[in-house]
Amino acid sequence: MAETARPKAVTAGIGIRMLASGYDALILTGLLFLAFIPVTLAEQSLGTIDQWIKGLLITTIAYAYFVGFWTRGSATTGMRPWKLQVAMNESGDPITMLAATTRFAGLMLTWVALGMTLVYMVVRDTNHLLFFISALVPAFSLLVMMMTPERQSLHDLISGTAVYRLE
Repeated sequence: MAETARPKAVTAGIGIRMLASGYDALILTGLLFLAFIPVTLAEQSLGTIDQWIKGLLITTIAYAYFVGFWTRGSATTGMRPWKLQVAMNESGDPITMLAATTRFAGLMLTWVALGMTLVYMVVRDTNHLLFFISALVPAFSLLVMMMTPERQSLHDLISGTAVYRLE
C-alpha cells in the first residue's frame, strides 16, 4: 500500500479554526474596503450603482480569495500562521475546484447566517422564525464539527474536505 505524500498532520481543532476564520474575515474586510473605493468614486460621478452589482462584487472577491487560496496553496492567509491546510478528506489530496466551490458556498451560508443572527441580537428582534433559522445554521455547523471524527464543519462535510494542522 502506497504512503500518502501529505506531510504528517492532525485534524484542526475548533478554537484554532475560529482564530483562522477571524483572521480571514479581517483580511477579506480590508480587501472589500479597497475594492469599494473605486465603486464609491464611480457613484459620486455616475449615480447610485444597483445593490445586486455590489453584492456580486463582494461575492466575487470572497470567492476569489477563498477558492484561490484553497486550490493553489491549500490554505488561506488566515490559516497559514497556525499551519492549517484544507485537503480532500478521503485521500489527503489537494482540494479540487469543485470541492472548493462547494466548500465556499457552505461557508458563505454559515457566515451569512451568523451575521444575520448577530444583527437580530443587536436590534433585539429575536422573536420570530427567521432569527431561529439563521441561528441554527452556525450552531449546527459547530455541532457537526464536534461530532465528526475528522472535526469537519458543515461546509467540510458537503464538500468532502477536512482541515488539518501540520506538525
